[in-house]
Amino acid sequence: MDNEVPAAEDSELPEVDPELEEQDPVTKKPEEASSEYLELQAQNEAFLADLQRVQAEFDNFRRQSAKRQNDLVEQAASSLVEKILPVLDACDAAIQQGAEDVSPIRNALLETLQSQGLELVTEASVNFDPELHDAVMHDVSEEADVATVAEVMRSGYLWKGRTIRPAMVRTAGPA
Repeated sequence: MDNEVPAAEDSELPEVDPELEEQDPVTKKPEEASSEYLELQAQNEAFLADLQRVQAEFDNFRRQSAKRQNDLVEQAASSLVEKILPVLDACDAAIQQGAEDVSPIRNALLETLQSQGLELVTEASVNFDPELHDAVMHDVSEEADVATVAEVMRSGYLWKGRTIRPAMVRTAGPA
């Protein structure tokens, strides 16, 4: 009868080490499990809030980077157009002197630039706007209440709505 298991006296269970009991989730008391659950849930919410904040910051960064890149491209294009304006002025001067052979070149260049956002400021008989016009001469006129453009001496240009060179004009209006 060597295979018999000795009977436990008074059916006592072996003592459990208190450290092991704290680590074992099965043996935790319901209050402790509930408080640990609430603690983990609060930690989860904090991590989620951090993630959402970082995601929003990254979206803002991406938007600002794209805007900055777009602004740099626009600034470079505007700078290039400003450097081409003397060529258009030379073409206009040549046409005024009777060199009509330059007209197709000027028109092709102007059409290309206009398709990309160039606008001409060449209208006379409009109210003087210091954003669009540079008055180099002024004729006093008692008939007008406000200064108007009497003559455009050199064309002005806008690039995508922003003045890159005001038109040189002679104005007429009150003193």
